[in-house]
Amino acid sequence: MAAATWTTRWRWDTGLSADSAEWCPVPPHTDVLVCGTYQLNKGDEGKQSANQKRLGRIYVFRINDETTTLEPVHTVEISGILDQKWCYHTIDNHPVLAVVTSDGFVKLFKLITEEGECKLELWMEESIGESILALSVDWSTNKLRSAETRLVVSDSSGSVTVFAVQDKLNKLGTWNCHGFEAWIAAFNYWNPDVFYSGGDDCLFKSHDVRAGGAVCSRAHDAGVTSVRSSVDVEHQLLTGSYDESVRLWDARALKRPVTETNVNGGVWRLKYHPRRPASVLAACMYGGFRILNVEGDSITVVNEYMEHESIAYGADWKFSEDGNMVATCSFYDCKLHVGNIVFEA
Repeated sequence: MAAATWTTRWRWDTGLSADSAEWCPVPPHTDVLVCGTYQLNKGDEGKQSANQKRLGRIYVFRINDETTTLEPVHTVEISGILDQKWCYHTIDNHPVLAVVTSDGFVKLFKLITEEGECKLELWMEESIGESILALSVDWSTNKLRSAETRLVVSDSSGSVTVFAVQDKLNKLGTWNCHGFEAWIAAFNYWNPDVFYSGGDDCLFKSHDVRAGGAVCSRAHDAGVTSVRSSVDVEHQLLTGSYDESVRLWDARALKRPVTETNVNGGVWRLKYHPRRPASVLAACMYGGFRILNVEGDSITVVNEYMEHESIAYGADWKFSEDGNMVATCSFYDCKLHVGNIVFEA
């Protein structure tokens, strides 16, 4: 297990509340970072949830050896963003960003970098329903390329929808998974027919698009907010919860976790390091950010980052050769930080 030092390089005020930070994983565009924001229109604060308007922006940054200050190169005005994820490979010769919004849409943006430009261009979109929020999104092909690239989207009604990305977003099915909000949905990257969901009903479920029913775990003591499959270690799976624990699972046996570790904050996002399979970045809401070491049947906290002053929501590693740059963002203080991690032997 390696200790780590975390140093902040830049801070930037996002204007609206920041809740997602995602580095592009597709070479040669790994210097592109997007930050998503979500904020309730102040004039709608007394209205019913379904009638409230939520504002959002996507900020696009390019961060490389020539960067001296943090400034966006492109901004997209959009409804409130709950989650966004890059596809790990190009589609139609472009990196593609999937975004889910507060008005119930999943939108795909192509990254355009021609003639010195760097911008997002809306490619296709699909509604998942009226008066619901789309809460999370994931791609099926982070590990294995296949003839059919899929998206899984969870929503505030407790449902999860799977789409095939073709000439349009074709709905393959919708599963009514949870009694309350389905905070998270994610694929098993080693088997794209399998996806997972976690809800505010404290349930963690495994689903197979080829079969009915689901494997259900009741191991969490509060809502399940994060699920991440490892692309390096087959059958390794992590979950996070409002109960402030990160749980390690063997995907072949989901009745009970292999182990769990308290991280002193509700776990909103978990991201494996792109080059170090045992290193995991965790956004722990009111507990700040953590770097975890996941090896064998143990989870250990090796670093804490407490320089944000509000809810820690967005976190990601840069997909560079060493992968030791990170982006983090926090909600009410509207802050994006970019820093460096140095792992010590």
